[in-house]
Amino acid sequence: MQDTETYQFESRRKQLRLLIGIGLVSAGLLAGILIMLMAYPPVPRGSQFAEIRLVERVDPDEDAMESEMSGFPVPGGAFRDIARRTVQSVVSINVESSWSSRFWPSSGSDSQMFPENEGSGVVITPQGHIVTSYHLVEDAGKLQVKFADKREYEAYTVGVDPSTDLAVIQIVLGLGERVAPITIGDSETVQPGDWVLAVGNPLQLNSTVTAGIVSALGRSMNIIDESFGIETFIQTDAAINPGSSGGALVNINGELVGINTAIATDSGFYEGYGFAIPVNLMIRVASDLIEFGEFRRGYMGVVPKNVHARLAQVLGMAEIKGVFIEQIYGGSAAETAGLQPGDVIVAVNGQPVNEPNELQSTIILQRPDSKVEVAYWREGRVDTLQLTLLGRDHPKVASWLAEMGYYPRREVSTARYLDQWGLVLRDKWGEEDERQFGDFEGVIIQRVMRPEEIEHLQANVLVERINGKAVNSVQQAIRELNGAGGSVRLSIRDKWNVPRVVDMSELKE
Repeated sequence: MQDTETYQFESRRKQLRLLIGIGLVSAGLLAGILIMLMAYPPVPRGSQFAEIRLVERVDPDEDAMESEMSGFPVPGGAFRDIARRTVQSVVSINVESSWSSRFWPSSGSDSQMFPENEGSGVVITPQGHIVTSYHLVEDAGKLQVKFADKREYEAYTVGVDPSTDLAVIQIVLGLGERVAPITIGDSETVQPGDWVLAVGNPLQLNSTVTAGIVSALGRSMNIIDESFGIETFIQTDAAINPGSSGGALVNINGELVGINTAIATDSGFYEGYGFAIPVNLMIRVASDLIEFGEFRRGYMGVVPKNVHARLAQVLGMAEIKGVFIEQIYGGSAAETAGLQPGDVIVAVNGQPVNEPNELQSTIILQRPDSKVEVAYWREGRVDTLQLTLLGRDHPKVASWLAEMGYYPRREVSTARYLDQWGLVLRDKWGEEDERQFGDFEGVIIQRVMRPEEIEHLQANVLVERINGKAVNSVQQAIRELNGAGGSVRLSIRDKWNVPRVVDMSELKE
């Protein structure tokens, strides 16, 4: 009996606890509902949306150019103006009869192959010179250029430089026709955090403009497959994709500061990291390609190495800076001037250098025979000396380049369009030219652009002499034509190998 009463008592106590728990939960829910109603009153009848606004629309006339949250300047309409002014000077380049072996590099172990047959270019002269990527045109057959306004032109390669992945092509313009070049900036003024726009033709999407900032400077990615490749890229998070090769990177003033060349990616497409060649380096290379058909760079003759914390400690340096000279080649500019292995170069022409690629990119801006002031650390003190850079054709340079197993590659034949004369000239090159003209030296007229103005002159003939002077290269032919007086005569061999003379005096402007 007692057990029964005890059981009933315990059962009632449990029920009471359950009722108390339910009451507490209910009270909590009611309290929560009351709080919600007080904080967020119900929508009045007839209203479609609540009066809660998470984002306020800012009057364009008030603070349109600046964020009150961060104080960071917002370009606003400036981007529209930059895009409008820039796209007219950025072109699409179609490469026919080409299957490039180059690729957009991957940051992973597997490189994504991109046989590009369409890319971008930037107009840099009114005469139609366009800078683009070497890896786009290295195997070029026929080049077609399209502008944003749908104008189309045929183009020819002026010169290429694999060591910087740059090339210059030229479009064939009508007599007296000119095109609008882009405004050139100064890449030395570029700093991380600067606004930039990438303009190009990614994935066959013509005249695409993307915005971002400069993420870093002086990047070396080991993507240029050349013994003396120069890498000092501007890194940006402006979207760049295959097809952007050769496009423009411009600053907030619409000035060209870089040529887009590569991305770092595991997927093969944009993942936030794009790279551009600084415009100062581009101008240095492009100027030589236009003037000489090749890039003429000065050589210092050293093997540089990064100065890390441990090396600086071993050397007894108070600061971790400069570039360590691991080796100096015999007879080089560095050896002749008095530099020694173990020295640490800290500045060139007053500009500090702290990475091997910084040293290389500083030297590459100088031509052969240029005098360079070098500040170097040795045994606890900094001294300066002056050295004279040597060219690739110098016997000492050629000798130690050969010892390294480096032989400059003979590139495919490049052509020059001479709009003044209406001719496209190229060097004699390849087996077909040898079969046609044998041991006779000269340059080939690849195309006659205005045949109605030049009698008895056709394409695929060999020009042996200009005004009686033998010519063995396009550059020499250009010099002779530019220096000719009132009479201009070409001594040629036609397609039947018959020699004759063509008078071009009337075309001289």
